Amino acid sequence: MKWYSGGKERGDEAIKIIEELLVELKSNVDNEPLENILLSYKNEIMSKSYSIPLLFNRMNLEISKTIRNHGIKLSDVESKKLKELMNLSNIRYGY
Repeated sequence: MKWYSGGKERGDEAIKIIEELLVELKSNVDNEPLENILLSYKNEIMSKSYSIPLLFNRMNLEISKTIRNHGIKLSDVESKKLKELMNLSNIRYGY
């Protein structure tokens, strides 16, 4: 993903990563709360009802809170994908 990508590109990439994460998370029933959060945000991204930066900020907070509150343990692959997803919210300004 290019650092200057806009909201649509970031949203499309987020949907792709969320779908990959959902496949990975299905292997463990303890991951259900996180799966529900990801599905909810996937639907919000697809509906385009909020700005992507705002939605990503909310999503990152809710994902972190869910993992912490439910004691969810992620595999290395799941952690890497989740980091990719959360990094999409980084907006860089400049030339």
